[in-house]
Amino acid sequence: MIFRWPSWFSHYGGLASVIALAVVLVGGVASATTFPLGTGQPFPWDTPGTSIGAANFTIVTGTRTNKYEPSGLVWHPRLQRLYGVSDGSQAIPPIPPRLFSMTTAGTGFEVTDVAGDLEGITFADPASDFLYIGLERIGLEQPNGIAEFSLTGNAVTRTFDLSPWMTGAASQGLEALTFVPDPLHAEGGLFYAGLQQNGTIYKFELPLLSSPTSTAVTFVGSFQPVVRNDLSGLHYDRDRDVLFAIYDEPNLMRAMNIDGSLIEEWTLPGMNQEGLALVGNVLYIAEDSGAVVQYVPEPSTVALAALGITGLAWSVCRRRVASS
Repeated sequence: MIFRWPSWFSHYGGLASVIALAVVLVGGVASATTFPLGTGQPFPWDTPGTSIGAANFTIVTGTRTNKYEPSGLVWHPRLQRLYGVSDGSQAIPPIPPRLFSMTTAGTGFEVTDVAGDLEGITFADPASDFLYIGLERIGLEQPNGIAEFSLTGNAVTRTFDLSPWMTGAASQGLEALTFVPDPLHAEGGLFYAGLQQNGTIYKFELPLLSSPTSTAVTFVGSFQPVVRNDLSGLHYDRDRDVLFAIYDEPNLMRAMNIDGSLIEEWTLPGMNQEGLALVGNVLYIAEDSGAVVQYVPEPSTVALAALGITGLAWSVCRRRVASS
């Protein structure tokens, strides 16, 4: 008996495309040179997602309703909480920029006011009590930068100025931030900061371990994964060694190696997507319009993930055919 792939298989990218998608979800890394893929593959999580903590993002004052504008998101594995930032709202009454946190169910909501145009958030060492917040340029008063925030002190402890390297028009500056750990690096790893204007990702070394007070910044390099603007969120998945990026205007989510080479890219549901976090295989997207949306893989995908790439790849193929 001669085996032949079903006729629909090549229509959905063939073996290379399917394996690349499966590799991302089960924790492997594929090279863009090995898997020369196209863009805009179907989204591999169930849609529509579920908005979590929605009531917490809405403030009613008299007859006026205003919303937070979530613009960055990170999962803290030690504290078991989602941390995010809201860049404030200019509606009446205004909502100041805030750091917020909650469980993955949207409960236990807590907020702290933090000055600036807050656009990204990450942590370096989960054992420490520091978060790092991406600051977007506001005219001359605030450059693109990174603020170190102490959870124990509930305040910013120092700020790092990135403006000598990250330049761009107002409201087109730093829009995404993540940390890529490296146990062999003197400072524990590098920060990856994304510029909204042209999608360039900048790598910086900060004195996290060598000094508790220095604000020195070492620029390490930059890369532009794809010629595209409106880069709005970054997330480095430590379990999978995969760098994820989202692009608001074209509604795309990209999985990459840390050098920017492509693994896969998907069409992203929702609107105004400005932050993302993965908790296991569950995806959380921060939407600037006032929501954090949870996307859960379908049960068959979760079960087949344990069987490895082949099983998960076949599941993805079946789902693509069923939706076509």
